Amino acid sequence: MVAVAKAGANKDCELRKILEEVSPKNFEKINKHLSAKDEEIARLRDEIRVMSAHWKIKTKELEQQLEKHRRADQELKKRVLKLEFCLQEARSQTRKLQRMGERRDKALKELRDQLAMKQQCGGGCTNDKQNFWESSGFKIVVSMSMLVLVVFAKR
Repeated sequence: MVAVAKAGANKDCELRKILEEVSPKNFEKINKHLSAKDEEIARLRDEIRVMSAHWKIKTKELEQQLEKHRRADQELKKRVLKLEFCLQEARSQTRKLQRMGERRDKALKELRDQLAMKQQCGGGCTNDKQNFWESSGFKIVVSMSMLVLVVFAKR
C-alpha cells in the first residue's frame, strides 16, 4: 500500500512538473487559439445574420411572385370560363342559323314546287286574273324578305 501511495505521489509530482513546464508556453498559444476561434465565431455569426436577412428578403420576393402567379392563374381561369361561355353561345347561334337555313330551303322548295305545278298547268289552267298570292311579284318580295331575315339572323 505504501509502495502504491509512493508511486501515485511520484506520478502526481511528475504531472505537476510537466504541467508547470508546459503551462506557461501553452497558455499563450491557447489564448491566441481561443482568441482566433472567438473572432471566427463572431465572423460566422455576422455571416449568419447577413445570410438570414438575405434569405428573408428572398423568401418575401418568392412569396410575392407566388401571389402574382396565383392572381394570374385566377385571371386565366376566368378568361377560360368566358371563352367557354362564348363558344357555347356560338354553337347555339350556329344551330339556330342551321334551323333557319333549313326552313328557308324548305320554303324555297315549296315555291319551286308551286312554280313547277303552275308551269305544268300553264296550257290548261290559264286564269286571266292571277291570284295575288301566286303572282311573280309577290314571290319575289317574299324571297327577298326571307333573304333579309336570314342575313339579320346571322348577325
